[in-house]
Amino acid sequence: MVCLQPSGLVQFGLSRNGVLNQPALLEPGVALGGRLLAQTRWEGVEIRADLGLWYESVVQLGLLEAYAQVDLAEFSLSLGKRREYSGPWDDTLVGRDGRWGVFARYSSAEMPGLGVEMAYLPSPGFAGGQGFVGASAGLFQLGTFVEIVQVPTGLGELESTLSLHPRVGLQGQEVGIFWQSDRGFWSSASLPLPSGQALAFVLQCPCDPQTQVWIETLDRSRFELLLWWNPEWDYLGENSPFLPEERFLAWLQEPRKLLIGTAYSWNDQLRLGVDLSRAPVEAVRLYLRFYWR
Repeated sequence: MVCLQPSGLVQFGLSRNGVLNQPALLEPGVALGGRLLAQTRWEGVEIRADLGLWYESVVQLGLLEAYAQVDLAEFSLSLGKRREYSGPWDDTLVGRDGRWGVFARYSSAEMPGLGVEMAYLPSPGFAGGQGFVGASAGLFQLGTFVEIVQVPTGLGELESTLSLHPRVGLQGQEVGIFWQSDRGFWSSASLPLPSGQALAFVLQCPCDPQTQVWIETLDRSRFELLLWWNPEWDYLGENSPFLPEERFLAWLQEPRKLLIGTAYSWNDQLRLGVDLSRAPVEAVRLYLRFYWR
């Protein structure tokens, strides 16, 4: 049996690009998107595919996630496209895009929450790629990407060397925070808003049934936050283009990437948010998004 879960969204927004402290008009825009999630299990193999189609200035079609996974006691092996090693740089209108690869994981039955994982993530066209080795214990995750790269020598030739990109983070049900050497820091949170309880306190409930329905409805709201900050570490070094007394301030104010997003969501059906980008381009976007499932 195949389980199909379609979903879609429509977004109305206002956006502008350019220096934020200078006056400029907000440009209206409309975006549409749809997803189809398919899941099944055949002969002990879990199969999952998540297809997205969306319009945001241009029409795009993408397979966000697609893999086959087999579980062998404490080991699991999967082949395809997964989101484990993605980040906010892979976000699309309809969800986060994954990475193709081969994924293996060992989870200890004697010590729940403790696991070891490995992955091979090929580059497009299978011309090289990255490996990943890591471990997790409860909320804590630690690992590194491994890649063989070509670097120039003093004689004008190229030699192969091993490049490491460590990744460390904490991932809970409602909050996650990570750091990766080539991507910087990022964090996401989805926290319940006790709006209904606040209303009940103001009204000094118990209340009538209709008011109680409103209280329960408001309690389905959440506050969501996304932060991605990738500083330029070279600004702190000896080869920094800034004077020693200017380096720390430049490191804070001139990152490679700074993106802040906040939103109010209700019952997974409505989302009102604002996204602010400071680098590499300055932009702001206000949007109202409606979902159906």
